[in-house]
Order: sequence, then structure tokens, then C-alpha cells
Amino acid sequence: MAEDGANQTGPQGTEGDAQTDPQQPPAEPQGTDWKKEARKWEKLAKANKDKADRLDAIEAQAPTIEAMQARVKQLEDDAERMREDARRASLVASVSEETGVPASLLHGDTEDDLRASAKAVADFVAKSAPGYPPDKGGAAGAGNVSRESIEKIKNPAERVMMRAQHMNLYN
Repeated sequence: MAEDGANQTGPQGTEGDAQTDPQQPPAEPQGTDWKKEARKWEKLAKANKDKADRLDAIEAQAPTIEAMQARVKQLEDDAERMREDARRASLVASVSEETGVPASLLHGDTEDDLRASAKAVADFVAKSAPGYPPDKGGAAGAGNVSRESIEKIKNPAERVMMRAQHMNLYN
């Protein structure tokens, strides 16, 4: 048995086996301060976590692709409506200028509709206009003048002129 014991190695084996044993940590280089290294990496990890938290907050506020696509679609629709409104406004202005009918009285979206509307308004005005000329005399613009209406005139020179023209109201 002595022979058998001499050939057997103990649980630690020989010196050459101890260096390749996976259960033992590798030999430390001399002079490494592991606490200092740990603090350094902990500091870097905290800085990176702060950056990651800020990026997460920005990402949470950033719109999604679907939201951006919906916004682009909305803006395109708004632009199309504005172009259509501008086209109609230009058409209304040109028909109003050609016919002499105020643009606010014209209705319709096409040139034919606007012209038909202008013709209807012009026909109505022609039919309802009196057959005699309106009075162009001095009395047409006078209206009812009273002492109170003269005193409400803010321009002093104009107020004095009106008093002189209507002396009978002050007697």
C-alpha cells in the first residue's frame, strides 16, 4: 500500500496542478487596489445611469412614428384646405370684379355657380330699383337734426357751423 500511497496525490495535487486548478482564483498582480477600482467603476455606472435616465425621459416625451404620421397627414389635409380656400377666394374676387356684385353676396364653389349667383343678385337689384332717380338735393342728406344731435358733434368747428345753420333750434 505504501506504493499505492506514493503514487496517489492528495486533494491538492502537486505544485504544478495547483496553478491550473479552476477552483482557485488566479494570482493577483501586485499593487492592485480593488476598493479603488470598485469605486471607479461604481462612479462610472452611476454617471451612465443618470444619462440613461435622461435619455429614457426624452424618449418618453418623444412622439411615436404613428403619431408623427398622423400629424403629417393632418398638416397635409390643412394645406389642401387652405389651397382650396385660396382658389375659391381668387375665383370669387374675379367674378365680383367682373360683375360688380360684392363678393360677400356670391355663393358657390365653381365659377359657373358664382356667375349664376352674381346674375341672380344683379337681376334682383335691377328689379327692385325704383324707376325714378333718387333725390340728389340738399335735403336728402340732412335727416332729422335736433339740438341733441348738434351737441354730440365732437369737432368744435363743425358743431359751431351746425348751430349757425340751425339757429331756430336755439331760440
